[in-house]
Amino acid sequence: MMNKIKNEKLIKNSQGQIAIIILLASAIILTLGLSASKTAITDTKVDTDEELLKEAFNTAESAINNYLTDSNKTSYSTEGSGATVASTSIGGNNVKEISTEGVVLANTNQLFWLVNHDNNKIGSTYYQSDFKIEADNTNVALKIDYFYIDGSDYKVDRFGCPPSVPNVNFVGFNFDCSNKISVTGKKSLLVSVTPLGGSAKIKISGDSEFPVQGEEITAASSTDNGVKTQIKTRYVYQFPSFMLDAITAKNAIE
Repeated sequence: MMNKIKNEKLIKNSQGQIAIIILLASAIILTLGLSASKTAITDTKVDTDEELLKEAFNTAESAINNYLTDSNKTSYSTEGSGATVASTSIGGNNVKEISTEGVVLANTNQLFWLVNHDNNKIGSTYYQSDFKIEADNTNVALKIDYFYIDGSDYKVDRFGCPPSVPNVNFVGFNFDCSNKISVTGKKSLLVSVTPLGGSAKIKISGDSEFPVQGEEITAASSTDNGVKTQIKTRYVYQFPSFMLDAITAKNAIE
């Protein structure tokens, strides 16, 4: 009889333990299920946000392209998103210092215009003050080609300001970049600056207003779901680099 009671108690205890184990297992499975569900929802939201952000970016980019086609169009919309465009001049407006938007890659020309300009041709209002060219990287040498009109002749002066940059040796011209380049008696046209030995942000500064170099265009876009983005780009008046290479090849750099 006692054995029977003990066996019944063992069975009940075992059943109780089994029930607890089943409850714990169910709780764990439920927790894992909820976690998996939460992860799936989060991943879906991230994917959705990325798509909306991409849509907003594409709309902003299209707005800029649309503005360049027709500068009167400062707004752009598509299904599910829209953008507005604003433009400011680079130079002009009593600006006496202009910096590049980012670093100029080594062996790449950076142009600064010293005469008024539009999309089709140069004008006849020339920059009148001496100017200085600087780089934010002291380990970079600068090759500077200054184009101007002297009387009725078109000329170019060449300057090289070499700090201790390995493998950059100027032949035929030298210059101290802490000095200003003189424009006295000249009708200044253009400065081409080439960093050598590395990349650098380039700045031109002087005592007079620099002509307009182009425009900086900003497009701010948003989707109907509230995702926003903004992109900014510069469009400056260009000069074919192969022509500059031919003109400035008189002196050498070793």
